[in-house]
Formats: sequence, C-alpha cells, structure tokens
Amino acid sequence: MVDATQAVPQKSLKQWHSPDSRQEVIHELIHGVDRYNPSNLPYMEEYLSSQIKDGEYDLLANLAILKLYQFNPQMSNPEVIINILLKSLSATVHGPDFNLCLSLLREPAAILHDIESDEQSLITVMPLLQELHTLLRTCQFTAFWKTLNGDEEGAQILRQQYLPQQPHLESSLRILIATSIASCFSRVPIARLSNWINLSSSDLSSWSESIGWKVEGDVAVVPKNGDNDVKAGVVKESVELNQLTKLVSAAAF
Repeated sequence: MVDATQAVPQKSLKQWHSPDSRQEVIHELIHGVDRYNPSNLPYMEEYLSSQIKDGEYDLLANLAILKLYQFNPQMSNPEVIINILLKSLSATVHGPDFNLCLSLLREPAAILHDIESDEQSLITVMPLLQELHTLLRTCQFTAFWKTLNGDEEGAQILRQQYLPQQPHLESSLRILIATSIASCFSRVPIARLSNWINLSSSDLSSWSESIGWKVEGDVAVVPKNGDNDVKAGVVKESVELNQLTKLVSAAAF
C-alpha cells in the first residue's frame, strides 16, 4: 500500500522497477519468454485487480498487459485499460509511466472495433485522462481536481464507475502531489495547500501530520529533504599558471 509517511522525493527507482509486492510468479511472467503468451492474460489482469485493491503499483506488469492487448487486440478490455491508466496517473508527476502506457494503445475507436463493442466510455474517458495527466505534469493541481470533480461526461464516468473500484486512488494522488510540493517548498500557506490537495482546511491539519508535515498557524511546514533545503556551495578550482598560458595562447588564434 501507499506509505503515507513518505511524501518526500524518491531517490531510488528500485520500487518503480521491482516493487516488493510483486509475486515471483508474476516476475517470471513479465521477464521470461511467457511475457507474450496470451493465455497468461487472466493472471496478469487478476494481478492488476490486487494492485487496485491493495493500493500497490507495478508498472512493468501493467505494461505487459497492454503489450498482450497490442498483439491480441480482440482480447482488449476497456475497463482494464482505464484502470491501468488511472494507476499510472497516480504514480508519478514527471515520470514516463502514463505516456509509456498510452504509447501501447491505439485510438479508442479502433480498440472498440476490435472487440466489437458499442460501449463508448473508453472514447469519452481517454481524452479526459490525457488532460488530467497534462495538468499533473505541469503542476496545475487546483485545475486537476477541478477537472476531475467537474461536470464533463468523462469525469462523471470516472467518479461513478472507476473511482469506487480504486479506494486508494485519491490518497495516492494526494501523496503524489505532496511529493512534488515537498521537492520545491519548505512552507506552504494552508489556503493554497487546501486547493492543491483537495482537502478542507479542517481536514488538512490531521492529513499533514499523517505524512510528517507540521501545521504552524496558517502555514504547513515541510521537513527538509535535500531538495527543498537550498544551501550555498563554494566551488574551488585550481588552475596552474602553465595551463593558463596555454589557454591564452590558444585564444589568440
């Protein structure tokens, strides 16, 4: 599950590449020759369901599902596709996850044609997910929540059909946004943070404490993490006289 105490910029990609929650059998499926065996698709989709239920995330396993859909388009499942895109959306602000998933997908209309489906949700939701990704990537967090909670048909479909399936999604998004904030700020006004996190001011205090931040009056204090703690550095260079003369001589020509 998402660790709510770790709203700090990550320094290691180990969990991104090989999460602890990944089972050995899944590891062998996505790294072995069976990666492209369509008979393994039900196991991979079941693993995605467990990620959603437990709040875990395994990008490589989810990419393997989309690759199998790419090679076997008649087996594509629009609901699985949307859930994978939602998981990648809540995984990283500036990482490549969402675009990697998107690169393995064709146009929604083509996907529905392959499976002979008249369900239009995929066509409606995919452009909205791309818009949400752009808002997250450009750190327009207030606009992100406004769009997600808006009246557009795609947003309504997400809230009614998919968000109930993913009980950890909103908390993951808040931790994701907090991680981005923590890489830039050491102090944030509560009013501004409330809009960025999509929580009321009354709930923000307990939420901030749950991730290791403190609230002092009308300001949230973010612990120093190496990215939001700017320190002056002194760079010393030693240049020998003979090196300097060679440089001056070279510049003369």
